[in-house]
Amino acid sequence: MAYFNHAFQKTFLATGGSLDTTVTLLDGTTTAAVTVGSILSTTGLPTYVLNDLSAQGAAAYSSLESGYIGFFDPKTNLTIRPENCCNVYIAGSALYTNDKVGPFHGGYTETNKSKMINPKYVSRYYTQDACDAINEVVHVGSTYFTAGGGLETLDAGTLVAGTGYAPAPGTLITTVTGGTGSGAVVEVTIDAGGLVTAVVIIAPGKDYTVGDTLTIDGGNNDATIDVLTVTEAAGDGSCCKEFLCGETYNLRLDVKGSPALRMLDHNSYYTAEFNTGCCPSDAVSPTPVDSTEVMIGWANLFLNSPLINPFIKIVIQDEAGVLWYAPGTSAADLAILGGDTWDNYASAGHIDGACAGLMMQGAYVDTKFGDCTFQVSDFYEKEPVKLYPSEVDLNGDPCTFDGLCVVKECEASQAQGLGETFARELILSESYRQNFYSTDLRIREITQGNQILNVIDRTALYDVAYLQHNVPRSYNPTGVFDNDQYLLQFIMTRGTVSDLTDVVATWLDNCGVCDIEVRGCESDCETLVVFPPLPPRAPRAQDFNLAARG
Repeated sequence: MAYFNHAFQKTFLATGGSLDTTVTLLDGTTTAAVTVGSILSTTGLPTYVLNDLSAQGAAAYSSLESGYIGFFDPKTNLTIRPENCCNVYIAGSALYTNDKVGPFHGGYTETNKSKMINPKYVSRYYTQDACDAINEVVHVGSTYFTAGGGLETLDAGTLVAGTGYAPAPGTLITTVTGGTGSGAVVEVTIDAGGLVTAVVIIAPGKDYTVGDTLTIDGGNNDATIDVLTVTEAAGDGSCCKEFLCGETYNLRLDVKGSPALRMLDHNSYYTAEFNTGCCPSDAVSPTPVDSTEVMIGWANLFLNSPLINPFIKIVIQDEAGVLWYAPGTSAADLAILGGDTWDNYASAGHIDGACAGLMMQGAYVDTKFGDCTFQVSDFYEKEPVKLYPSEVDLNGDPCTFDGLCVVKECEASQAQGLGETFARELILSESYRQNFYSTDLRIREITQGNQILNVIDRTALYDVAYLQHNVPRSYNPTGVFDNDQYLLQFIMTRGTVSDLTDVVATWLDNCGVCDIEVRGCESDCETLVVFPPLPPRAPRAQDFNLAARG
């Protein structure tokens, strides 16, 4: 270890669920065993009971939730609660079902053990919560976010049940009328008597104000509810722009990030040019047109571009605040979203003083090989795309005139705790233990290599904890003092890392050696609009090259 400037890392799988059970000892007797999450809390038990707990956890939960760990006394090799400033070692259950491969090669079910840890030589303990990726969301023009007035919450205490709503009992997605705004859609719960008992906002609309009383359409049109909170305007005066007939308007979109770079070897960009058509023959000067049609024109050009289409989803909010989705959105999704596709939009003309807008979400679905064909070198995407729209002039310059406003609602953020990452780190750690993950499918099956991959859900997110310590020693016969660094990694089911932190904090606080570092997630960004999901892409021929390049 002294030859390297980094810590040697060992990985423990600690994904098991809480158990209150009995385990069988080598002498045939049984004894009680209790775990707090994946951590064995019962004292006086040997390391091999972790494998028994793992088998029981797999039966009670799943093979993806069957890793257990414990703290052990180096003198007795029995579990302890490390409440005092004492030396310990940590052991984890084995990943493998069979102890032997053939008649000679054995020891596969031996538990995974750390070196002895003197808490005075612990230098760091830190955790990272599992964090979902945050997609970039950008608003162009007048939307509920830039103009304000989108419904955020309704006052449940003011709900008037109304009568005659159907289906009874059941749920109904419907519009509302009244108030200062328009375009809101709600989902109502109806009891057996046809009365509305609960209301959930589906589409926010815009231009509403707090205290508005909204009438729920359907039944006898007599169920009402008051508005409790609305969105505040995040844009400026340029968010409501008047578009004139006989003009061409240009919206440029730059897509940046790893997905675009891997696809094109450079960031992607495209300028959508939309002409508003001829002016009426009797018009003395250019007249305003329905800005919704401008947004639809831009959106169609972006979605028809092979340079842009793989990276974005678009929702349009028309001048009346109604949401419109991309053509091709499934009927099942539209039934949930309570809207229609913009190819069915029929313009009633420009509404004086009203403007439309579009919302773009950065979205990319990477191709992925299954477990059977998995290779450690396979590429997997971690970085979300970032979107930079701007209205430009004929020369592509966004700075020579007052363009349409662009406001970012959600900043793109990478996911933390990806199962893809931990699958590879577990494979590496097991390779250090001479349990290799073969690239040959038959050798992999013979050596139980598949079980290394099968204990991790590659689609899930995991919490992770790290304990770093050193083992000071003199290297004989030279007498050179070494300070070997060891980093223990604990892969844990999402939301359970605090179980380990509680144990470690009690142990280390009594020694006063280091602070506990807890890393959470950035503030989640929840939009009021649901973007329809992208369909998964099947692997293509060129993805073989992409995997090799990764």
